[in-house]
Amino acid sequence: MKKSLLLFIVVLVSSALSPTFAQEPGMHSPPKALYIVREDIKPGMMPAHNKHSANYAGIFRTLDTPNYRIALVPVAGSENEVVYITGCESFAQLENILNTTDKKMAGVGGNTRAELDRLEKEAAVLHAAMRDMFAIYRPELSYNPGVNVWQMRYFSITTVRIRPGHDAQYADYVQKMVNVARQKAKLDNLHVAAFQVISGAQAGTYMFFRPMKSLAELDEPMGAKMRAAMSDDMRKDADKTAGDAIMSSETSTYWMTPAMSYVQKDMAALDPAFWNPKPVMMPKPRPKKKMAQAAAPAPPTD
Repeated sequence: MKKSLLLFIVVLVSSALSPTFAQEPGMHSPPKALYIVREDIKPGMMPAHNKHSANYAGIFRTLDTPNYRIALVPVAGSENEVVYITGCESFAQLENILNTTDKKMAGVGGNTRAELDRLEKEAAVLHAAMRDMFAIYRPELSYNPGVNVWQMRYFSITTVRIRPGHDAQYADYVQKMVNVARQKAKLDNLHVAAFQVISGAQAGTYMFFRPMKSLAELDEPMGAKMRAAMSDDMRKDADKTAGDAIMSSETSTYWMTPAMSYVQKDMAALDPAFWNPKPVMMPKPRPKKKMAQAAAPAPPTD
């Protein structure tokens, strides 16, 4: 499948994109497999790209394709980046989604085909780079991950890269130190889903997705509370283990963008005002009144 036809997916934990999200509202566990695409947009082209992406989402809705996605734009991070996410229960299911979408997109004609051709040509002008990733859910590294994704508005995504040979040490650190401290601190409002990238990035890449209803959730000092819940020895052990195992860590925060997203009808119906926003109608300019033309002067007479 051509990436310009997909314009799909990137870093996150949203089982709302999985077909299992067509269920009754409730707490949902993250999907077992994640398809992630990170797009780098050329400087100055974000407004044009967002319109371009929204047009693709509109075609997906018209054709009723199965490639549901949540689109993310940064509020704290690279200003020229867009992220899309699709969650599945298996990569076999993802393969079926991609193949079915390909067939539907390839079979269109008329105005829709002309629009797809136009969008495909536009893609080269808008994109500087694109990276696709496959990731698997790591429940033992997650913390209180179940959420109503349709109620969320932001994702804070932390990408961690582990030194070669330290994966087991890092997993032990997260389970026995970080998550234990979170439990002691009673961080009930914190939700974190852990994924390990298995293709599309360097080995030892982990992504932690924190869904939020509001940026106000960042006001609570989660990290400080977690540290305070540790004993002195536990803090020393945690700091040493993190220094030994972690090569780098970076966090960005993204806003869920409904116009560029394509979610199931059942999910959109839970909050239609957000997921199905009405397009802003610009007032039509009033026609200018024609000014009465002055009569031409009479020719001089002798």
